[in-house]
Amino acid sequence: MNQNYIYISPLGSLLKKYVEHRRMCGYKADTSIHNVRQLDKFAAYSPLTSAHLSKELVEAYIASRPGEKKSTQSQRVSTVRGFGKYLVRCGIDAYVLPYGTFSVAKYSFIPHVFNSKEISRLFSAAESLPYCANSPIRNIVIPMMFRVIYGCGLRISEALKLTVEDVNLQTGIILVRATKFNKNRYVPMAQSLFDRCKEYADRVVAEADAQSPFFPSPSLSFYSKSTIGYAFLQSLAIAGIPHFDDGPTVHSLRHSFAVENLIRWDEEGKDVNLMLPYLSAYMGHENLLGTERYLRMTVDMLPEVKKRISVGCSWIIPEVVRDDG
Repeated sequence: MNQNYIYISPLGSLLKKYVEHRRMCGYKADTSIHNVRQLDKFAAYSPLTSAHLSKELVEAYIASRPGEKKSTQSQRVSTVRGFGKYLVRCGIDAYVLPYGTFSVAKYSFIPHVFNSKEISRLFSAAESLPYCANSPIRNIVIPMMFRVIYGCGLRISEALKLTVEDVNLQTGIILVRATKFNKNRYVPMAQSLFDRCKEYADRVVAEADAQSPFFPSPSLSFYSKSTIGYAFLQSLAIAGIPHFDDGPTVHSLRHSFAVENLIRWDEEGKDVNLMLPYLSAYMGHENLLGTERYLRMTVDMLPEVKKRISVGCSWIIPEVVRDDG
């Protein structure tokens, strides 16, 4: 993200302070900064002549645009509402978009949960990605990354940032640094995945220094999300797994990890209520509510998963669908 961005609208100085405030509070997501800058550009080409966040500007900014998804529109809603609340806290007159003005089902998409056969085909497909002279070992690096994301339930951003020293090949524990909620966490690997990681490390990063990427790109830097996303689509095509607008995506690997653990615990007769805090901590969720929503969404939308859940896990089935407003 360009740190030298020049704000161009009458709201520019206030938007810049808002971004600085968010960084001081620990927020660092490039997406939110990008959204703030989009608001700046929109305001610059609007009739706005003063540094005032008016109702007219807000309503024009959040208006639905042809062909866009509801989730994209909701990002603008979240951005302009957060900015308005910040201005009011600073004693600056501003229009704060009321909650409920715009409603979108936060979990309205149907998540894809890979079954064991699909996972096997996907990994095999990734290992057979077409040879590329500029990236001769991508059919080694990329499938290993997919295996780690799936086997450890990592976010793709977490996997991309792993360094050689983060993957302890003596203990089989991965250190995931500064995650979504700015916290480090330790993630132990299953023995089978640990063994694969050791074999992979001997082939790929044996001579690399501690700060080098564990999953190096052709330039020996960190891979980008877009490159891995494209490789994932290629792997799906090779594996014969259909892809639609809502997925599967790389994140589906993490989602599948969570659901498969739920199903396995239920089949083993374990109390899922007691196991859930472990899953929550392992996956780096901020609290149990995040994990519960994660699983409720899946079970509610996938009948084949719901059938595999016993009465003891009935709490997973939601009674009320709540929109994010």
